This record gives sequence, C-alpha cells and structure tokens, in this order.
Amino acid sequence: MGDVTPGDRAAELQDRLMRKHQCKECDKWYGQEDDEYGPCMYKHHRKDKKYVTYGYHECDEVEELERRVKMWQSRASEDSRNGTSTPPSP
Repeated sequence: MGDVTPGDRAAELQDRLMRKHQCKECDKWYGQEDDEYGPCMYKHHRKDKKYVTYGYHECDEVEELERRVKMWQSRASEDSRNGTSTPPSP
C-alpha cells in the first residue's frame, strides 16, 4: 500500500517544476527536431528495449527530474541582490 513506483515519483517531481519537463529539453536526449524521436541516454544506459522516445513526451526519468527540481529550488531561493534582478535605474 505504501509502495511508490518510479512512475508515481516522476509524476510527483514533474508537479514540483514550473512546467513539465519534456524529453526534447533534456541534454540526455539526442533526437532530431524534424523527426521528433530520439534515444534517451538514461533508458539506453539501462539497456531498456524501448529507449527511443518522442520529444514531446513528459520525462519519466526520476534521476533527471530530481536534478531539475533541485536546480529549480536553488535558483528560486537565491537572493535577488546577487545580480538576478535588474539593477535600479539612475
């Protein structure tokens, strides 16, 4: 009853991002813009039989999504005085 599947975890992580992360936005995806399909290096490394994904598919790789959530949270928590905002006008 308390088991969390990788799919459940991926969905939870996707919900924590500003917008859904798609395969085509990942640096581990080597697709072509014109044919919209390409191999996912995470799936290929695991030797999944279906490692070619559709570019507009929502990412389901927990490792990648965890990395993206951490990156987004660190950027969101940065102090605006560190140069992330526009300086005041003279």
